[in-house]
Amino acid sequence: MYTHTHEGSDPAVVHSPARIGPYEVFQLLGEGGMGRVFLARSPGSRLVALKVIRPEYAEAPDFRGRFRREAASARRVSGFFTPPVLDVDADAPQPWLATAYVPAPSLHDVVRRFGVLPEAGLRALGTGLAEALLAIHDAGIVHRDLKPGNVLVAEDGPRVIDFGISSAVDATQVTRTGAVVGTPGFMAPEQIVSSRAAGPAADVFSLGCVLVFAATGRGPFGSGGTAEILYRAVHHPPQLDGVPAALVPLISGCLGKDPALRPSAASVLAALGPADPAALLTQGLREDVARREAHAAVLVAAPPMPMAPLAPPVDPFATAPKGPSRRRFLWLAAAGTTVAAGGGAAALAGWRPESDKDPAPSGGKGSEGSTGRPEPKVPAGPKPRWSVPLKKLQSAQLQLLGDLLVHWDQEHATAYDTASGKERWKGSLRMPSDVSTGPKWLGVGGSTLFATAWSGERGYLFGVDAAGRQKFGHTVTEPGAGAQSADFVDGLLSVAGSVAVIGTSGHKGYGVLAVDLGSGEVLWSRRIKGSDFQAYADGDRCFLQDNGTLRGLGLRSGAERWKVPDVVKPGAYPHLSTDGRILLVTSTKAQAFRVTDGKKLWTAVNETTTISAARVRGERAYLYDGPGTAFALDTRSGKQVWNTASPVRLTTTGGADDQGPTVSSSVVAIATWATGDVPGFVVLRASDGKPLWAHQPSGAKEAGKTDWLLQVSGNTLFAASASTLHAFRSDTS
Repeated sequence: MYTHTHEGSDPAVVHSPARIGPYEVFQLLGEGGMGRVFLARSPGSRLVALKVIRPEYAEAPDFRGRFRREAASARRVSGFFTPPVLDVDADAPQPWLATAYVPAPSLHDVVRRFGVLPEAGLRALGTGLAEALLAIHDAGIVHRDLKPGNVLVAEDGPRVIDFGISSAVDATQVTRTGAVVGTPGFMAPEQIVSSRAAGPAADVFSLGCVLVFAATGRGPFGSGGTAEILYRAVHHPPQLDGVPAALVPLISGCLGKDPALRPSAASVLAALGPADPAALLTQGLREDVARREAHAAVLVAAPPMPMAPLAPPVDPFATAPKGPSRRRFLWLAAAGTTVAAGGGAAALAGWRPESDKDPAPSGGKGSEGSTGRPEPKVPAGPKPRWSVPLKKLQSAQLQLLGDLLVHWDQEHATAYDTASGKERWKGSLRMPSDVSTGPKWLGVGGSTLFATAWSGERGYLFGVDAAGRQKFGHTVTEPGAGAQSADFVDGLLSVAGSVAVIGTSGHKGYGVLAVDLGSGEVLWSRRIKGSDFQAYADGDRCFLQDNGTLRGLGLRSGAERWKVPDVVKPGAYPHLSTDGRILLVTSTKAQAFRVTDGKKLWTAVNETTTISAARVRGERAYLYDGPGTAFALDTRSGKQVWNTASPVRLTTTGGADDQGPTVSSSVVAIATWATGDVPGFVVLRASDGKPLWAHQPSGAKEAGKTDWLLQVSGNTLFAASASTLHAFRSDTS
């Protein structure tokens, strides 16, 4: 429901006000459906997390009164594992609430970066969460959104955040929309059925879900669409594979469907017994927390801000000021710099002090990890050849299907003519008689648009051709031994020739199936250890990444030909691609493996931040990193053909849906976040990486938080915003 990350944010995209109430604001920490969170400093030089509520809530009838009452209750929470609420203003134009700032990563990031927790760490986590819930419940509050992103892992134990205003926001949103408020995969059944029915037992259910995530890297009710996850939470038993055996009975009790039968937070605390908070800490996590604490110390010691508004955020590519200005000081701090007590020296892992010499020009070849300096300006893009309005979709995608563009989400799919933008058809299917709901669209693979449906007894896979005609409807999952229902088809992983590789989830966990599209025969299936798996099919091979292990399989037989362990850390969500000779795996680095035997050939672009999926064309692979540099790599050697720092900030999701750049023989197009948080995209020349033009709409019609969706065919680049589909000529001059 609310995204709150205590991270060192990019100072180039802070865009924060100078002051909120009596607090001077340093940077934006995160944002979500409820509002924004800023890192700020009190008049007494105490760092706070300042939560500012969105105007649509503030303007709702009775919200301010509810907010004031909830904040007053939150100030009575005094547990060690809950950051105290320090201040609140319910009457401000945008109401805000200040809590003590905790310089620590979220549990979600801890598991993603450092791996799942051992039993001792789980006990330490569980005791801290249970004690936090006791304090919250004693104040008459129900958290309602306990999840890994709302748990911080500090050196002396976990902290539960974002309690205290959930009820006010929940009541407003439910009243206005009738929506169920919470996070799928961590919500109790009674909360799904009716948010108003959620009591303290719902938080205990969420505690159980969080412990499963910490133990396995996944939630107890699988992945897939929101409706599927919510359905499983209400009707299916949890998936506890990977949870230490000694903790299974307790966690099973927390995840009981009947809230009256769940243990109380006090019972959970007693069952877990005394635990050592140090069991939560790995060496990498200790170092991470130490860096955050040093960052906080820099901000506490920053020169005071004048009462006049601050100048705009510092351009990190501009020449540094000669004197130790406050803006320069905060820019270094926001980048993660540790400043020595004497005030003169600065040190930062991964940060290089600026010199009088400019970096290498953009587009030139460089050594491993080098980047070019961005050009100060980039031309605006050409006028579109055509533009057509789009229906607004949730988590939309854009893919080519022959001479058509398919704009789709899970519930809708519409095909448009690439020459004119004219709508050709809307996706529809003949559903089996045992299916009572519409299809879930999965996306394009080869010459087919795929969809799925689930009846309880069967999971179906459907295909639609470029004319919008249904090609097939195959039953691909049925209840196995001891299972009450068929597995869900969660996603289309890859298609090669007449074989589709799909991901599934069910009572026994996650799986991968290979399906013959002509006959509907399931050629083979494999159970998967974690939720962060990927598969890529090419020729007669299928490559599978499962929990950090890379495997080469026969596409039609499923026979394992080779495997390479520890390619990535579990939870890294890498991406796979191939040129037919090498398999490319990208996560925080690009690694190449020989497809015939899995031998590692080279590593490139080795960084601490997530890099995008790679798009392979010919003997080049194109990708980009979080700091904003695009790369072209020679797939034979891994050497950089060129690297170019983008003139506008690039969007790197790092998640399973990250598709990487859009590539043709002549151009590379990448979605961006432009200055002012207006999304757009930049177009580079494929031969040398030269920035050609950028599209950054200024009108309110296309502004917002939705990434642009890009596809290219011939000399035409297709780009979809949340509201409009455009076609641009992709010249290279």
